[in-house]
Amino acid sequence: MASITGSGALRLYSISRSGQNIARLGEKEVVVHAASGDRAVGIIQTIRLEEPFASQVRFLRFSRSPADNVDEGKDNWNLLNAVSCRRGLCASDTRASVWQLNSPDWYAEIENIDPDLTNLDFGSSDNEVIIFHNWNTKVTIFNLDTGRSQIIRSPKFSTVNGYGYRPRTGQFAILLKPETVDLLTIHEFQTYELISKVVLPTVDAHGLKWSPDGKWIAVWEGGSAGTKLLVYTADGQLFRTHTGPQGSDNTFDLGVRNIEWSPSIGDDPTASLLAVGKFDGTVDILNGKTLSCSTTLSHVFHIGNQSPRIWRERYSGKGRLGYFEYAEASSSSAFMSTSDPSGLPRGISIMLFSCDGSLLATLDQSRPNVVWIWSLRPIPRLESALTHEHSVKQFTWHPREPKLLIMTNNTVAPIVHHWSLNEDPVIAHILTTPTEAGRYEAAWVSDDPSVFWFSTPTNSFLGYIAMIDDRAQFCLLYTVDEGESDRYKTGNVTYL
Repeated sequence: MASITGSGALRLYSISRSGQNIARLGEKEVVVHAASGDRAVGIIQTIRLEEPFASQVRFLRFSRSPADNVDEGKDNWNLLNAVSCRRGLCASDTRASVWQLNSPDWYAEIENIDPDLTNLDFGSSDNEVIIFHNWNTKVTIFNLDTGRSQIIRSPKFSTVNGYGYRPRTGQFAILLKPETVDLLTIHEFQTYELISKVVLPTVDAHGLKWSPDGKWIAVWEGGSAGTKLLVYTADGQLFRTHTGPQGSDNTFDLGVRNIEWSPSIGDDPTASLLAVGKFDGTVDILNGKTLSCSTTLSHVFHIGNQSPRIWRERYSGKGRLGYFEYAEASSSSAFMSTSDPSGLPRGISIMLFSCDGSLLATLDQSRPNVVWIWSLRPIPRLESALTHEHSVKQFTWHPREPKLLIMTNNTVAPIVHHWSLNEDPVIAHILTTPTEAGRYEAAWVSDDPSVFWFSTPTNSFLGYIAMIDDRAQFCLLYTVDEGESDRYKTGNVTYL
């Protein structure tokens, strides 16, 4: 993740997938901090940058860590990551530099990159860097150990929806658009030799995603063609085509906006699901074994004997400062929508499964201030809905607990919303200056059930939410400040 300050200078930060490291770009250095649960370790590394590179850095990334591959099996990809040291990279338009954590020296430099790259990241391991070039002319994969590179021409997208590495074994799948047809190509682990090339029966394919067990590749068609989802085997054989629930009226079918696989639970394929979010505001749930549609979720409230608990954000003037809180509300209040200044297309914009796949959180852009939480077992039903005063920009499940953090574009106060199964949701204020665009992000620390990062363009705060005097309060453990590369602050935040 990255942020830009409003002062005209570029400021980037990156949080590792486990949440145990955060790096921030300073004037002429990258400062890496570490945290593990409730223990704030502090600064563990400072990487000096020389001009003109220091003022040209646009990308900041962490590699995967062995902890990121929990429960994915013992195989060549995970074994390679497990023995590799964790690394980070920063890059400008023409140069990328890779460092190794806890080492004073740069590990590798990639120079003379074609100008105006559009995206880059680590590849199948932290021994690879994958770079997408301007106008999607090509993608280059650099091997840091051998110094060799592989080139694949005409990638259709430079985002993560356009390519992916197979879980467990690391084969590479990518969407290409060399001329007038969409292609899906699958490549060998590390060598990138071509395994399979598939001419897709699509007008405009919009993305692909591997299933977490590595058995399937799902490719979805753009909305103009109606609902069309193609599921291929790992070697490129077409297994299933989903065009909507059986017997549904496709007259006004607006097509697929995005998809999301549930986590892989053991070796039982029936425990996994595939959610297909559509532009009409519905979500088709496909069985992970047969890949047939088992149910469709509709973002409309139905009042009955077992109605879900509906919560609405409100501002309380109690106390000297006042604060935001959730209050239980009638279902009709959730229909009070707020305007969406982002101009995003309508439909299901965000879908995320909880760590065990039993819960699904969704956001429908027709009401961008409402987060819907669905229980999928044993029978799908709406568990709860959370209605906010501002549009929702992000939500994230804890990687090991059924807990959800929600961020909105609130420009009045920096706050974080917290929902947990079997507990009432709460809202906590963060003691920092509000941003004009309400640009905040949250990230869990995976080895603790309650600790998380709250980040603004200029600061990051590590802490947790506790109930103090019947109010949810953010307890600060650690602060990462843009201008404080040589010191750090800790303490508890309390409110009046």
